Amino acid sequence: MVNEIGQSVMMGWERPLMKKIANILTESKGDVLNIGFGMGIVDQYIYELKPNTHTIIEYHPDVIAYIKENNWETKANFIFTKWQEQIGILGPFDSIYLDTWDDKRIPFINELLDKCLKVGGIFTIWYNKREFDRILDKLPENYEVTYEYFINDNIIPPAHEQYENGGFYIDPKEEKITIPIIRKIK
Repeated sequence: MVNEIGQSVMMGWERPLMKKIANILTESKGDVLNIGFGMGIVDQYIYELKPNTHTIIEYHPDVIAYIKENNWETKANFIFTKWQEQIGILGPFDSIYLDTWDDKRIPFINELLDKCLKVGGIFTIWYNKREFDRILDKLPENYEVTYEYFINDNIIPPAHEQYENGGFYIDPKEEKITIPIIRKIK
């Protein structure tokens, strides 16, 4: 998927990683919130794993049009607005996944976790070490952080092929890809 200014936002090679993330999110079979639909890759896997509820927040008009054209509204609960506006209104959820593009998310993470995540619930995010370290710097003591790993068995394409208009996000030489998990412990 390419955004309105030609930047690649999500690509099909991410499917195996999204499947692993969906398995993590639906482990409890509880209530799942996905913030950022993109191509719907993680949401298709979540849908197939049949959690108690599946809620998706999406803001981008082109993505919303895709959701409606492909009858996704029959598969999950949708909220078409900025996710930051839903903090404290929605939830609580057993798991939350955040995979948005080019939004100001770091200042809102703690409030999202505090108001929208159940005790014992998990939060994960499309991993970027620099950004995740900033989240950890502000994370209160009532959360614990663990990591799961996805083995890169030639799934990550060469850097110049990762995104449609160049650039790369995951070093194709990495043996494993990190999936951070924040659990609310009290």
